[in-house]
Amino acid sequence: MALLAHEQANVDAFSSVLPHWNRGDIAAMLERYEDDIVWRNIAMGEVYDGKVAVRAFLESLFRALPDLELEVTLRVPRGRYVAEEYVIRGTHLGSMFGLPASGRRLEIRAMSMVEMRNGRLKEDHFYFDAASTMQQMGYLPDTAAVAKPAGRAVMGVLGWWRRRGSAVH
Repeated sequence: MALLAHEQANVDAFSSVLPHWNRGDIAAMLERYEDDIVWRNIAMGEVYDGKVAVRAFLESLFRALPDLELEVTLRVPRGRYVAEEYVIRGTHLGSMFGLPASGRRLEIRAMSMVEMRNGRLKEDHFYFDAASTMQQMGYLPDTAAVAKPAGRAVMGVLGWWRRRGSAVH
């Protein structure tokens, strides 16, 4: 099925951001966002309202993953929206989500549902696999380990410890 003219224009505008992601060129990325952009980071429960807040988030992301690469795996336009599935790859060399650098290579599966306006990104609902990301960083056990009786026992002890209000180091 052929795209409508405005859908193709939205795909083209949205696609024009990708090279800037892969160069870490935040200023060029922000040129393609509306001034009143709203970026909803669903996994972290955060909202970045306006270009200043989005810039701060992007700067922290590129500090955490200075060699960040973004690969689009699927893009679906519909009306004024563009949905995109992608993989973010990079080496975790700076603080991310309040967690110190692990030095590990990360592969983060993610998706954005973006509303376009006037050829620019107006609102982005950003989803990513937070559990897998934390596992790759080494801050959560591997799912296979938790599935075993010993892993469940350890998780039970950690849960009990957490409910007591104690910090696990």
